[in-house]
Amino acid sequence: MLRPTTGNGFSSHRPVVFIKTTITMKKDLILIFTSLGVLLMLMYRPLWELFVNGNTMAAMGNLNWTVMHSAPFLIAFYVCYIWLIPKYLFSNCLKTFWVANLVLFLAIFFLKFPILRMFNPVDFKGYMTFFVPNLLTDCLVIGTAIGIRYYIKSVEDLEKERDNQKAELQWLKNQLNPHFLFNTMNNISSQIYTNPDEAQENLARLSDTLRYALYETAADRVPLYGEIEFMENYIYLMKLRCSSKTTISTDFPAHTTGIQILPLLYISLIENAFKHGVSNKEESFIKISLHQDQNKLVFDVENSNFPKKQENRSGHGIGIGNLKRRLELAYHDKHSFTYGLNKEGNYYARLEVEIES
Repeated sequence: MLRPTTGNGFSSHRPVVFIKTTITMKKDLILIFTSLGVLLMLMYRPLWELFVNGNTMAAMGNLNWTVMHSAPFLIAFYVCYIWLIPKYLFSNCLKTFWVANLVLFLAIFFLKFPILRMFNPVDFKGYMTFFVPNLLTDCLVIGTAIGIRYYIKSVEDLEKERDNQKAELQWLKNQLNPHFLFNTMNNISSQIYTNPDEAQENLARLSDTLRYALYETAADRVPLYGEIEFMENYIYLMKLRCSSKTTISTDFPAHTTGIQILPLLYISLIENAFKHGVSNKEESFIKISLHQDQNKLVFDVENSNFPKKQENRSGHGIGIGNLKRRLELAYHDKHSFTYGLNKEGNYYARLEVEIES
């Protein structure tokens, strides 16, 4: 039974929107709690005097001290956090970043002196004794701003990676393109009068293939047995387009209990095999196998090589490029992918991924 869809034909479940909303709220909460923490750090002395000791005069005196001595560091924090870090540090302009922070510190430090003299009789020589402590405090404030900014940036990068994965998965779904549907439906329609039972079976295979690709691949990982069933149906339907000159062999494991993999992981390699390895005029072959080697899944595909003419190479290399990108995002250094022409001139590809516990 198909899942309910919205008016645009897509599933009503929206995991990407949920992820974006969650991460955005997380970033906002980090900034809010950081601001509250800095504010409490600056205000703890006057608040302590007011509410714990009940000394209003001491609280006012400490409030003046807080405003005059600590508030400038709050200004430095937000200038660094909002402007200097994104503009210079994230652009690898390290020298400009540190010079800008030094200029900001000096400007605040020396502009604060005449304001202090309006409320306290302090001379410049005595004021300069606070230079080093203020400089060290400013470095601590900058370090805090950098740490928080980089953490939020890592959250944003994670959001982008997840969005890329969703977009690339959608691209793979679109590879079950109208040409595939059109040719498969043509083949099935030609069987309706000659072999209606087989036509009905093929129509059911096509329905299962589309249902899996559209509705069963929304999760980050899917059961391997579902992926194998999808590949078997896809290959069977593609074989309907091949002539008797093409030999297609597959070898998939019968037992895959508990193994999870990236959805539609192998479809680009299988599609390439049919696109470049099949000829209606010459003998051709495709060999596809999947097996487990200790803690790895090993997928092999080998096919005869019939390169497309230049005018028929639309989309050439896009599938492989997207596959590499998805592997980098999902498996990092826990995969191996090799492909090319072997000694016999046939095309091969081998993809190994570690089985996740």
